[in-house]
Amino acid sequence: MSDPAPPEDKKKRSWSAIFNLVMLVVGACALAWMLRSTSWHELRNVITGVGVLAAVILALELGGMCCDAAALKAFMAPEARMVTYVRVLGSWASGRAINVLTPFSALGEATKVTMLSEYAPRARVLSSMILLSVARLYLEVLFMVVGIPITLLLVDLPDAIKVIVFAGMAVIIPAMIALGFMIQRGAVASLVGILRRVRLIGAERAANWKEKLKETDQHIRELHKQRTSGTRLGMLFVLISKALTVSSTILIMVGIGVELSPALVIGVLSVGVLITWVSSTVPLGMGLADGGNYALYTLLGASGDHGMYFAMIARARSLVIAIVGLAAMSVIHAQGRYASWQIGRKIIRLKAERAAEG
Repeated sequence: MSDPAPPEDKKKRSWSAIFNLVMLVVGACALAWMLRSTSWHELRNVITGVGVLAAVILALELGGMCCDAAALKAFMAPEARMVTYVRVLGSWASGRAINVLTPFSALGEATKVTMLSEYAPRARVLSSMILLSVARLYLEVLFMVVGIPITLLLVDLPDAIKVIVFAGMAVIIPAMIALGFMIQRGAVASLVGILRRVRLIGAERAANWKEKLKETDQHIRELHKQRTSGTRLGMLFVLISKALTVSSTILIMVGIGVELSPALVIGVLSVGVLITWVSSTVPLGMGLADGGNYALYTLLGASGDHGMYFAMIARARSLVIAIVGLAAMSVIHAQGRYASWQIGRKIIRLKAERAAEG
């Protein structure tokens, strides 16, 4: 009896398993380093000061993660039926943990794709991931485009800060327009075209990639027009996830004793996004998130200490999410290896039975 899986499929699964195992080890090492680098005395005092709200904040964050996973599964329709929601949630939590613990939040996206590609077509998983990422990006940029001008009207920021904010917006807005244009033309095809123009790939390979990824571009284009029921449902879950994240942010401010004002809330939800983006270049935003929030809260009329406390609560929240994600990744990897072992034993037994019959 021969192995029913084609050799190339077995090779892809093998490389995916190795990549995910490497990411699990990297994430575990990064988590251990983060735990050793954390000032537990200060963090415990801040969390104790927040009290029962800390549990509510964590619940909102976990709820947002569940909604993100639900959005990803909805975007994968009709192939969504090939994978369970629990599997999607576990893969999303695993990738989220790797993003939190590694710079630039990039390795986690590859982790999500490789973990889900074992159960659904890789092209559909990839296009669904891009759909979700772009939908979340649009929402965050919308908050900035609306919130930053209001913040500038309500708060007299120093000229140097205004220059930085305007420079950032001058980059972000054209980038969003360019992204929308690329999606209309075919985002993946446009990227392949750029690689071809700079001679990183040959003409034949570029043509093959464009042909293979044509369906991916069509799926991503649903974000702008001809939305299917799966895309509409996915966008709804993205909105709910964002609402939960905003609620969690406001509750953190309440928990650390900040006196809320329209300028402060709008500023944190808009300018704070820029700080989050910049701080994601280092694991858990170490240093960058603290300094950025200290300056932001001072400029918005609160104290710099409140900004530090906010960053510490957000970091504690991310640490818990990272622990949950790595635990999920460990379970999924162990289940996969156990299933492969069982299949191998079954094949050996069937071969032995067939040989005995012959």
